[in-house]
Amino acid sequence: MAETDDRGRSDDESGVEGHRRPGRPRDPGYDQAILDATLEILNIKGYAGLSIDGVAAKTGVGRPTIYRRWPSKAALVIAALKQSSLLTPAHDTGALRDDLLAFQRDQVRMMNLPASRRITAGLVADLVSDPELAETYLGDYVGQRQAAVRVALQRGIERGELRPDADLDLIYDYLMGPLFMRSVVRGEMLEPDMAERTVDLVLSAFGSTA
Repeated sequence: MAETDDRGRSDDESGVEGHRRPGRPRDPGYDQAILDATLEILNIKGYAGLSIDGVAAKTGVGRPTIYRRWPSKAALVIAALKQSSLLTPAHDTGALRDDLLAFQRDQVRMMNLPASRRITAGLVADLVSDPELAETYLGDYVGQRQAAVRVALQRGIERGELRPDADLDLIYDYLMGPLFMRSVVRGEMLEPDMAERTVDLVLSAFGSTA
């Protein structure tokens, strides 16, 4: 019987794509089916209730096929979240405050979803012990949200609504930090006015006085 590694994979399943024997090319339909099944299970059972076995059973795809694409459960979840509809597009209302309010209201709505809180809390716990995976999460998932905010902030600078020397990365942290602390760390429901409160805090600190 094959031994298993610390991720629960057998010797036959722990190989990466670069070590596969040549054969038929990957079927992109498998990738989408796996990601869709992952999101469905996450929304129902949360991060703790997701397993590679569960995804394999739901899709009819073997565990080795999944592990050749994503080396861990956390990596699979990041890939699924990245292509999910939960990602927020950039808003362009013509005014910085309204752009940021639209973004923050989306974040409050999303973070108040029970499934979203269960997913984020479990995923972040796994990322703590895997710096490389954490970097992927920050770049591939969080980075898309941060980029949307930066676009709005740059427009605000061009319109004279935001100081030219404003720290755009710090502004993003100011916007998301209170939401994350209350929703994920404390497990609280976010009040609807959290969007206005966080946006007005940012603008009071970094808004142009001209």
